[in-house]
Amino acid sequence: MKIKKYLITFGAAAAMVAPTFLGSAIANADTVPAQQQDRKSGSAKQSKHANGDNLTQRSRESGSQYTNDNSGYNVTVKATNLINTLHYNVKTSTDSGASSADPFSISIYKDGELYKTISSSTGTLSGSLWVGSGTYSIKVYTTSAANHWTGGLATS
Repeated sequence: MKIKKYLITFGAAAAMVAPTFLGSAIANADTVPAQQQDRKSGSAKQSKHANGDNLTQRSRESGSQYTNDNSGYNVTVKATNLINTLHYNVKTSTDSGASSADPFSISIYKDGELYKTISSSTGTLSGSLWVGSGTYSIKVYTTSAANHWTGGLATS
């Protein structure tokens, strides 16, 4: 009887935990494990892309001309359920407003701590992750040619 009880308990625990791990692994093949920031320099403004390019943190574009690109996405979102889907969608552009095809990275933070870094070799990046409850925010790091970005995070 005890074996049956343990198997049922184990099965229930696996059913609750497995989607979190599988969803994170399958969500985006371009994901890079979260890396600790250099505490000595205190600079969160620079990062390295997976291919070694130096990247600089950029601010999100706002204004009426970017309303459609930002629609439905925010820089910070709150996930309230035990398991949530966190959607990310980022598009980079140059000073002239033209779409950029340069590589860039996004850093997703959970409750102020680095949660995941995702890199793109093109000027756009979108996908989703299964996440737990918390407050999530995004920072975008691009090359010098791509000075702007639109989009952000959303939950469902």
